[in-house]
Amino acid sequence: MISAAKDSASERWQILREKLPWSRVKQVLTLIFFALVAYLLVNQASEIEWAKVWETLKQTSPVTLLIGLALGFACFCVYASYDLFGRYLLKLDVSVIKVWFAAWLSYAFNLNLSSLVGGVAFRYRLYSRLGIKASDVTRILGISIATNWLGYILLAGGLFVSGQINPPDSWAVGTLALQIIGAVFLVVVAAYVLLCWRATKREYQFKSVTVTLPRVNIALLQLLVACAHWTLMASVIYQFLADDVAFPTVFAVLLVSALAGVITHIPGGLGVLEAVFVALLAGQADKTTILAGLFAYRCVFYLAPLAVATPLYLMFEAATRHKKSA
Repeated sequence: MISAAKDSASERWQILREKLPWSRVKQVLTLIFFALVAYLLVNQASEIEWAKVWETLKQTSPVTLLIGLALGFACFCVYASYDLFGRYLLKLDVSVIKVWFAAWLSYAFNLNLSSLVGGVAFRYRLYSRLGIKASDVTRILGISIATNWLGYILLAGGLFVSGQINPPDSWAVGTLALQIIGAVFLVVVAAYVLLCWRATKREYQFKSVTVTLPRVNIALLQLLVACAHWTLMASVIYQFLADDVAFPTVFAVLLVSALAGVITHIPGGLGVLEAVFVALLAGQADKTTILAGLFAYRCVFYLAPLAVATPLYLMFEAATRHKKSA
């Protein structure tokens, strides 16, 4: 009886699928997606003080700007390689350059339009155009996120345990609490590497979620690439801050601000980054210098990639659409 009910439900679903104009529904959803992206881009542009952007860039040394742009580009390239781990582990028949390019575009939109639109929606859109199944896109995204945060907790764990960060008295988390968090972080990374080394199988099923565990050499490469990404990001900020602020200090403050940005769920940690840097660098650099440096950082690390990614994405859409219709 249960089997008959299931068969009946399956038949009804099949009839519904045949009757619904799925091509039209897909077109409508695509238009909604583009309208949402256009709205977010216009909204983002309207909130930017363009006169301040131009004034800040004029006051910044051309050499500093060029170094910042070069480091930012290198950082984006390293970040985009996260998705290549997913391509490798899932054995996808898509070229390395196409996967890397899709991830690069996604990162640029992710920083400016929130992770839901940029990191998730754009990835699904771009990868679907490359013929990658939605389920595989989900797994690529999961592997990319895991790679990023494994590198983060390795670096943050080491810095927090060292006790070099002294949070302001107004913070709920003190130095000792940070050291405990750091120790937990290091244990998590060690457990992950040990699991990858000793695992007897590489795929684990948790209800509808499939987790692919890499071999230990790939796990170590994940950590190396993620650490390089965070280091390059700190290097970009360092270029625009006062010379009397040491690079390790900038690195440590960036890691603290990244955690605060995730907790607040604000795109790019807008406002959070500045607040944490001002609080932790008080006494080492002037507040206006810090804010001006971080503003210049946002110009080269957020706005410049978005300006490049937007026309590239439109060209990508046109090229893949032409290929499908051919």
